[in-house]
Amino acid sequence: MQSLSVKKTKPSIAIVGCGTVGSAMGKLLGLAGYRISGVATSKMETARRAAEIIGSGSYSDSPAEIAPGGEIVFITTPDDVIESACVEISEQAGFQQGAVVIHCSGALSSDVLASARACGAKVATIHPLQSFASVDQAVSLMPGSLCTIEGDETALLIVRKIVEDIGGVVMEITAEKKTLYHAAAVAASNYLVTLIHFALELDRAAGLDGDTALNALLPLIKGTLDNIGRQGIPNALTGPIARGDVGTVSAHLKAMEKDTPGLLPLYQCLGLHTVELAKAKGTIGQEKADTLIALLEPDK
Repeated sequence: MQSLSVKKTKPSIAIVGCGTVGSAMGKLLGLAGYRISGVATSKMETARRAAEIIGSGSYSDSPAEIAPGGEIVFITTPDDVIESACVEISEQAGFQQGAVVIHCSGALSSDVLASARACGAKVATIHPLQSFASVDQAVSLMPGSLCTIEGDETALLIVRKIVEDIGGVVMEITAEKKTLYHAAAVAASNYLVTLIHFALELDRAAGLDGDTALNALLPLIKGTLDNIGRQGIPNALTGPIARGDVGTVSAHLKAMEKDTPGLLPLYQCLGLHTVELAKAKGTIGQEKADTLIALLEPDK
């Protein structure tokens, strides 16, 4: 097989796993001029629909049937079955010699594709640092999005080109630190949803209905994100802890202890971390910080 790094035409791509990420990557790559040789997933009807979306004429419910057609093979199954899917294909000699095998999990490293290495393939990962609710949304959001990559250096030559071709921006990481990177993404995206739910629960206890509360909070949330983008952290921090307003924080704690005791530990935990940010910003000194910490620390 000719080296992928020197081919004048773009290599063929097979996709195993046809959820939102797999279908989105397939469509993006197709739009970028790659030939999608085939798609596979556990259900034939799902594979057929994905093939229609992506523009591939070949689909199957057998990954080992589709994978040999790809000089590049994307395994975009759920995280828990990436390794077993790769093993299944490997055991059936389903990878071309010298193929590049890629998964798109943010939490897992390329090491879970070790069985493909044993077949003579090179392995890597691409994780778009973006939240895709649909294939069409992915196509619109990908340009300019960071894509974290790691893996075999020879595979990364191809992966960097793929990211460039779909409009992404490369960010490299080591396999050993990828789980921490993914935890950061979860904190920034998933836990932001949880944090906003926390605020909505407090508003509900204050007598506001959900829609009213959300509509009231969204401009504040967007303004805060804009401030972070413009001023960075900790400079974007505002509010009672940043001001050292012990009385306001104390009042919050008393109100929550009375009306929403189940939410109190989260407020305390976030407050303690916020004290450290306020110190870093320089708006409170150690004496005020110690007072706030004593107030926010859960009862021993």
